Amino acid sequence: MTGTAGATNVDFGVSYHGGEQAGNGQGGGWAHVGVSDFPALGGRFSAGLSTRAAEVGYARSLALPPLGVVTARADVAVAFAGGVRASTRLGGSAGPVALNLGATVFSTSAARVDPLSIWNFDATDSRERGFNADVSARYRISRNLIAVAGGEFGGQNMGVLGVEGRRELTRVLPPDEGAQPGDEPETESTGTLTWRAGVRAGQNILGVTGGVSYAAESGLNLGLDALVGPKAFGITGSVDAGELFGPGSSVRVYAAYEPWRTASTPLRAGIAATRPLGGGEVGLNVSGGRGVDGKTGYGARLTYSLPLGANNQP
Repeated sequence: MTGTAGATNVDFGVSYHGGEQAGNGQGGGWAHVGVSDFPALGGRFSAGLSTRAAEVGYARSLALPPLGVVTARADVAVAFAGGVRASTRLGGSAGPVALNLGATVFSTSAARVDPLSIWNFDATDSRERGFNADVSARYRISRNLIAVAGGEFGGQNMGVLGVEGRRELTRVLPPDEGAQPGDEPETESTGTLTWRAGVRAGQNILGVTGGVSYAAESGLNLGLDALVGPKAFGITGSVDAGELFGPGSSVRVYAAYEPWRTASTPLRAGIAATRPLGGGEVGLNVSGGRGVDGKTGYGARLTYSLPLGANNQP
């Protein structure tokens, strides 16, 4: 059995959120300090204290032949305003099959722990209490074709079934001076094109899905997905500009319009950027959206993460 290797980080963050939707109608400031990737008990711990909640997490990777590497993580957050959120996630693979399971039970909303979480690119359950679970399975049919099945349960039960394919894009290079007639032309990779197609069905949702992504050799990543049905429509997109602000930096812009969602924020948008600074990494996140009730909100967060040095698992 092995644990995840990495460096322990000390994390700092401050944010401001406003609007009718922010923090379940409670706008204002937020501050956080914590530690992440601390090696202990064969895994890695994280802990944090903010003006809203206390949090602790534990993650571990296990080598379990013949299943390969299985990853597991558990997190608990206790909100000072009352309520607890507990979540767990498990992932692994066996041969051509990869499986991912997740579950969360909560007696307080995600926004009361992290006000900006409800505007993430991936939809977050914004209810005050309840549970949710998700499962996804991926079966590799061939090197470039994967069958996908999954489901979400709790706030809005639904299932998905589809297929994904990928294609390596290349371009022919100009022949060099020593090329002979009949020689095979040299090529170089220009990126990877991925496409997706399927169907999503469940509570208040029925439609076909489709999407395409492009990953360039430069680090640029583009993604666009849509859902169209008899009474449903949705579209999501993101742009990852890679190291736009220099080596080690990242910039991502995203937007999601999913009016069919009933347990999370249907309209979400944001921009997130990171850059090395003073031996650590500074990050800026600006996001916002409109909830199921039509209320809007927005927020901005500034973070700084400082590694304390490499730590290897025993």
